[in-house]
Amino acid sequence: MGDDTEFTNLHPALPDFWHPVALSAEVDADPVGVRLAGQGWVLARVDGTVAAFPDACPHRRARLSAGRIVDGTLQCRYHGWRYSADGACVDIPALGEDASIPARATLSRPAAVAEQDGLVWLAPRPPRAPRPTLAPLPMPDGADIATLIMPVLRVPANAAILIDNFLDEAHLPFVHAATIGGAGPEPIERADIDRQDLAFTAVREHTFTNLTDPGVQDGTRPAVQHRRMTYGYQAPLHATLLLEFLDSGGWQFLTFTVQPEDEQGCRVFQTLTGPGMTDPEQARSAVEYEMSIFAEDLDLQRNALSGLEFPLDPAAELHTRADRVAIEFRRVLAEAVKA
Repeated sequence: MGDDTEFTNLHPALPDFWHPVALSAEVDADPVGVRLAGQGWVLARVDGTVAAFPDACPHRRARLSAGRIVDGTLQCRYHGWRYSADGACVDIPALGEDASIPARATLSRPAAVAEQDGLVWLAPRPPRAPRPTLAPLPMPDGADIATLIMPVLRVPANAAILIDNFLDEAHLPFVHAATIGGAGPEPIERADIDRQDLAFTAVREHTFTNLTDPGVQDGTRPAVQHRRMTYGYQAPLHATLLLEFLDSGGWQFLTFTVQPEDEQGCRVFQTLTGPGMTDPEQARSAVEYEMSIFAEDLDLQRNALSGLEFPLDPAAELHTRADRVAIEFRRVLAEAVKA
């Protein structure tokens, strides 16, 4: 299936998994072109359902994403050929109404396409792992709990490096000194890892300085508090973080999923779930804060990580006992994409 030594955005095993390729809101009245692992796809909403096809008309390879929806069909802009939701060619205007349509005019389809949690997910080939979920399971009770989709950004990066950065805890005091890392460095204790097929969770409890807790600001709680961090990973490019603030009783659940578009480019989909997110002002403030954290990671990416390769063999890099989650990530990703 692919190279066992290095992960790239064009790795040939990537089509064997689910990937987010668009926001549901992006696929509206007109077809939308997307890219996944170097291949172009067109997404078209036909009779309320999103269909996906390779973004090339079989006639002259014109991009179908440049076409339009006509009478419940996808029409190519070049010669007007029209396709139904199952990919069948239903009209070739130049041949007339009663013409026989060649079988080769039928569009191929991916193994699966689905809408879930406000995203469009694509699996080009039969997926080897379940479609990721964007909310904690089980979902805690609470009428004010909601899941927010944060702004989608395009990043010139190796997708695996972005996931590795999300799962890495030791960089927080140095990259995020202005936000979540402001309390300074601390030893990273060994996390408890639970491996399940092509996924794992890693749990660690520690004390930290909670600079954003209202109880700290009004003097009802001490600044040094207890927190449980549960990192999650599902191959190939989906990571999560459940933060439980054990003294104040609050929690947040973050997801981070990368769509590898081409060799040097990705799109990053992020969500935030938590109590209070049904309040527009609280939701806006929470999203702005999370995006400011991501901006610090993007600055690191531009200045220190851009252009780097991502070796799948843990022995190719120097690791310490603080890097147990990073090592497990490399092991699972390597197994997922191995030949």
